[in-house]
Amino acid sequence: MKRSELFFGAILVPLDFGALLAAGAVAYFLRVSDRIQAIRPAVFELDLPFIEYMQLVAIVAALVVVIFALEKLYTLRATRRPLWEFTRLTYGIAIGAMAVIFYTFLRAELFQSRFIFFGAFFFAVLFVAVSRYVVRRVQLALVLHGFGVHRVALVGNGRYADQLSKIFKNNPGLGYRVVGQPAIVRWDALESIYRQHGIDEIMQTDPTMPEDDNLVLLDFCDKYKIDYKYIPNLFEAHASHVQYRQVGGVPMMELLRTPLDGWGRIAKRIMDVFGALVGFILYSPVFVVTALAIMLESRGPVFYKQTRLGRNKEPFEMYKFRSMYTKYSTGSEYGGKKADELLARLKAKGNERKGPLFKMRNDPRITKTGRVIRRLRIDELPQFINVLKGEMSLLGPRPHLASEVARYDKHQQKLFTIKPGMSGMAQVGGNAGLSFDQEVSLDITYIEGWSLRLDAILLIKTFILLATDRNAV
Repeated sequence: MKRSELFFGAILVPLDFGALLAAGAVAYFLRVSDRIQAIRPAVFELDLPFIEYMQLVAIVAALVVVIFALEKLYTLRATRRPLWEFTRLTYGIAIGAMAVIFYTFLRAELFQSRFIFFGAFFFAVLFVAVSRYVVRRVQLALVLHGFGVHRVALVGNGRYADQLSKIFKNNPGLGYRVVGQPAIVRWDALESIYRQHGIDEIMQTDPTMPEDDNLVLLDFCDKYKIDYKYIPNLFEAHASHVQYRQVGGVPMMELLRTPLDGWGRIAKRIMDVFGALVGFILYSPVFVVTALAIMLESRGPVFYKQTRLGRNKEPFEMYKFRSMYTKYSTGSEYGGKKADELLARLKAKGNERKGPLFKMRNDPRITKTGRVIRRLRIDELPQFINVLKGEMSLLGPRPHLASEVARYDKHQQKLFTIKPGMSGMAQVGGNAGLSFDQEVSLDITYIEGWSLRLDAILLIKTFILLATDRNAV
């Protein structure tokens, strides 16, 4: 790691600690200020004077800093994503807040100010996020001026070398500058690059590189103390999640298809049930208004049920608000036809999306109410029922029809490793604008890299998407 990265990583520790102390102090002084006192007098000040209060804040701040360290928030790189960092710092501060709640429960004589508690939490997230944002902007500015840039040599033939070179050139803020791109592994060529430009990292970009060439690169990196990275081959890519165990005294490594096995599945199920119940409560007025609008516009049921394939290709009835006519009037172009009966006819006119899924932006089967609820994504809300029944999850690959699944390629079958979801990585990553292959790639990435933290990020992005995006069809 560069000295500049070590500096910026180290300086965050006192900055975070100071920001947490400041948050606690601001919340306290706001609570005892004359303006707030006039609205609601404080009765806790004598029980917990400011000095004793700040001692408690310092202990909690130290605990949060330790949590930040465990969350790897002090290995700062200019490439760290803001949302990734924000969710982790919010998580750490929330753990500290839970510690305060637990301590308050044990010590009943402690002050009883909800204003200070929530105020301190809000200002802690705000102050820490702002201070880290400033540090990140300063570091990025220095990187763009050449300070702390990683000089990298891309070694090996193939598209990955050209792809990485183009990425680093077009995104200087990533902090990488290519100083050499030898296609063949030769010690003298590497030394020539090292003497002329210096090398901080070697990236081996050929997954099929012979073992002897890899050993040369490793020896070179050991001699000159250079970081070594490589693109994994097919087996190594599948071996990202392994578990060691012994069978009759024989050591074995088990490849896990997804972290969503064992306790991971239990934790996700608990989150699903809780989230679905909260969703029903929050969206209950929307349910009532939508049901009335559907009934007033056209005949037919409020809910539409369709058989989809879930985990392990098990069929289930997926619920949606009905957004299509059940049957067209005799005077229309499709007179007397049912909406489902028109699907083959519409497919013959062309599919707006590559792959097995059918998409049509101006689908004549959709009602006026249906267009509104689809655009607002309200039509998907009844799937909370499927979540509670255990057929779906809040997050996961979208469930598809059996006729569509029959056209899946072999690698796309991995989508059935877990339960389908109401939303997922593909939905927040581009929705209908993605090709089917891109959607599958994102969903497989989710399956292989699942964590509760990832689910929290995707839920936040889903709520943002619901509030801002109107491109659903």
